[in-house]
Amino acid sequence: MKKITIAALLSVLAVTPAWAADKSAPSIGAGYGFDYDGVISIYGDFDISDMANNAPIKARFGLDFFSPNYSYGGSNYTMSTTRFYGAAYYDFSKHMTLDKRVHPFAGLGLYMGTSSCSGSVCGNVSSPTNNGLYFIAGVQFEAAPKIALEANINETGGLTVGANFKF
Repeated sequence: MKKITIAALLSVLAVTPAWAADKSAPSIGAGYGFDYDGVISIYGDFDISDMANNAPIKARFGLDFFSPNYSYGGSNYTMSTTRFYGAAYYDFSKHMTLDKRVHPFAGLGLYMGTSSCSGSVCGNVSSPTNNGLYFIAGVQFEAAPKIALEANINETGGLTVGANFKF
């Protein structure tokens, strides 16, 4: 499952510059969330303001991976989860008096995922699916012309820190 997910992500990342050729530079990012014993997130951001009456809106598509350990009835087990999400977020920096490198944002979307259980207590629940509402709110700081540092709170990773790289 992980190999298929990684191959799909690499395929999407290879074609995304063509999707966004006429828009502002897309970015690719990675983050680490502190929930679920650690969440690794890989994502891409695309400017969709031309589809929203030039409002400062971006779309984010990403994958989250986490594998927390649990204990139940004296037995330990692990739930490895992969989630794909898509969300749109609004950049509030034009409405606030801030340094032009600071971009607070908030957004909403959906996620779809699957989990695999490993351990003696897993029984018949080896690959449950999980779907739901994805939210994100945070701030990006342009540290260099092509690099932005990000801190956010999101549905999957909780408090997440990372970096974004523009093409």
